[in-house]
Amino acid sequence: MALEAVEEVNRAEEEARKIIADAQDGAKTLLAEAEHAGRAALDAARAKAQAETEQAMEAARTKGAAAGESVLLRAKKDAADQVAEAKGRMDAAAAGIVAKIRGGEGD
Repeated sequence: MALEAVEEVNRAEEEARKIIADAQDGAKTLLAEAEHAGRAALDAARAKAQAETEQAMEAARTKGAAAGESVLLRAKKDAADQVAEAKGRMDAAAAGIVAKIRGGEGD
């Protein structure tokens, strides 16, 4: 009977070692799967952030270009208005000079 008890203890110990080994293998597998899933989630988050950044940069470029174009058009209009005003004053000044010259010839 003692021999049977020893054999039963040996079988139980062997079964316990197998259960522990299986559990360790399962834990290693779960850890590897979790690391893989974590890397995939991180890669996806990076890709999404990169795409959002590029989209925001393009929107900023477009908005900046539109604002720059607006400023340029306003500056061109202001310059054209100033040139037209200067030409008008120059024509008036020239007419005044001509009038003085003509008026002075008769003196």
